[in-house]
Amino acid sequence: MSKSNKIHPLDFIFHPKSIAIVGVSSNENEGGHFKALLNSGYDKNHTLYPVNPKMSKIKNFTCYPSILDCPTDIDYVISRLPAPLVPDLVTQCIEKNVKTLHLFTAGFGETGDKEREALGAKVLAMTQKAGIKVIGPNCMGLYVPEEQISFTEEAPPPESGDVFVASQSGVLAAEFIFRLGSRGIRFSKVVSFGNGADLGINDFLEYAANDNHTKYVLSYIEGINNGKDFIRSLKKCASVKPTIIIKGGLTEEGARAASSHTGSLAGSAHIFESLCKQFGVMLVDTIEEAQDILIGLKTSLNNINNSNIISISSGGGNSVLSSDAIAKSGLKLPAIDSEVQNDLRSFIPMAGTSIYNPIDFGVGANQVDLLKKLFRTLSKNNKVDCFFYSYGLMPWMDDKNTKASTLSSLGGLNIKNIFSKKQYENKSFDVLLGAFSTLQKKLNLPISIIHRSRIHGSLDEVNYLAINALKKGIPFFDSSERASKAIKKIIEWQKTK
Repeated sequence: MSKSNKIHPLDFIFHPKSIAIVGVSSNENEGGHFKALLNSGYDKNHTLYPVNPKMSKIKNFTCYPSILDCPTDIDYVISRLPAPLVPDLVTQCIEKNVKTLHLFTAGFGETGDKEREALGAKVLAMTQKAGIKVIGPNCMGLYVPEEQISFTEEAPPPESGDVFVASQSGVLAAEFIFRLGSRGIRFSKVVSFGNGADLGINDFLEYAANDNHTKYVLSYIEGINNGKDFIRSLKKCASVKPTIIIKGGLTEEGARAASSHTGSLAGSAHIFESLCKQFGVMLVDTIEEAQDILIGLKTSLNNINNSNIISISSGGGNSVLSSDAIAKSGLKLPAIDSEVQNDLRSFIPMAGTSIYNPIDFGVGANQVDLLKKLFRTLSKNNKVDCFFYSYGLMPWMDDKNTKASTLSSLGGLNIKNIFSKKQYENKSFDVLLGAFSTLQKKLNLPISIIHRSRIHGSLDEVNYLAINALKKGIPFFDSSERASKAIKKIIEWQKTK
C-alpha cells in the first residue's frame, strides 16, 4: 500500500500531549496508570496530571482536586472512578474540551444490569454529543512507544515497531506486548478497548489499515456490535495489510465467558470463520500461533508459497517427531533425489546418519562449514521450499561468559533483562546466524531454526537467540509443530493475495 499523507480522524487519540488520571490512588506503592506512565517516561516530554480531591501531592507531582483545576488543556483523561461518578466527570470533560476519555473501570451494564445499562447509555449520549471519543469501558487503554504511553507497570519495550494490536482484553493486550516483545517483535500501537461502547474493533481495524507506521495487524475480539461495519473494516484492513485475529467465544462455553467478560455477543463461529477465509484473514487460536506467524512474515518465510520441507536434525527421535509435525500440518516432506543423495554421501558418513528426508546429520549438525555444504547440496533437490534446522542449547554450545538469569514468575521470563540493554553472548550461535543469513539470500530459500527443549541456558537466553535471529531475517520457532502451523497459515494467506 502506498503511504498516505492524510491524517486519520482518530490519529489524535494515540498522540495526546497531556494526560490526566482521575482517581489516582493515594498509595504511592500501588500500581496503576500513573505508575505505568511514570515508568515509561511519559512525563519527560508531555504533561501528566494526577487528580484526586483527597490529596495534594503524589510522587512530587501536584495532585489536583478535579480536571477543571488543572492549569492547561487536557487531551486525554483516564477515569479510574466508579461508574456512577462518571457522568459528573463527563460534564467536566466537556467544559475542559477534553478530546478522549478512557474508562478503565467496568460497571456500565456488561453483566446485564438494567440500571447500569442506562448509566452507560447516558455517558455515551453525553460524550457523543460533545464529540469526545471514548475508549472502554472496562479496559487498559493505550500502549504507544512513540509517545511513551503505557498501561503496564513493568516497563514494556521502549522502541516503536510496525505491529498494531487491538484487543478487547486488557490482560491479553499485555501478554501480546511482553510475549511477542520478548522475541523481538515491536509495536506501533496497542489498544485495549474493552466493551467498546464508542470506539470498537471496527474503528481500530479501519485506523490500522490507514496507519503509515503499521505493517501488520493483530486483534483479539470477543463480540461484534455492527456486523456490516465489521465486514467492511475487516475487508479493508486485510486487503492492505496482513491481518491476524484471535476470536474468543467460538465455542458455546467461550461465548458464555465472553458475555460475562465484556457483555459481548460472540456470534456464529461458522460465519466468522467463513469471513476470515473470504478476506484472507489469518484466524488463529492462541497467542503463540500469532507470534509464530508474525515471525514468519517478518523474516524469510514472508514469500513462501509451497509446502515442501526438508528437515535437518541430529538424532532419530527429533527427526521422527519433526516428520510427524510437518505431515500433520498438511506440509510435505519430499524425497531426496538420487543425485543429491550421492552428493551427500560424499561428505556425510554412513554411521549414525540418514540422507533421506528428514536428514539426520549426526554430530555434523553443529559444524557450520559442513552445514553450509549440506544446505547448498540440498538446495539442488527437485522439491524444496524451506529448510527446518533443529537447534538446541547444549552445554558444549554455551559460551563461558553466558550467565543464566534469575527467572521471574511471568512464565520464567525476566522482563527487566529482556528489555534492557544487557546481551547474552553466544558466539557459536552468532556464527551460525551469519552463515544462515548469507545462505538464505544465495539459495533464495528460508532456513527455519527449530529450537529444541531448553537443555541448558535460561529462557531469557533463548529469547535473546530468537531476537538475534529475527534481526537477521531468520525464522526461529520453539518446535516443529509451531513452525509447521505458522508456515501452513502463511501459505494459505499467500493464496488469497
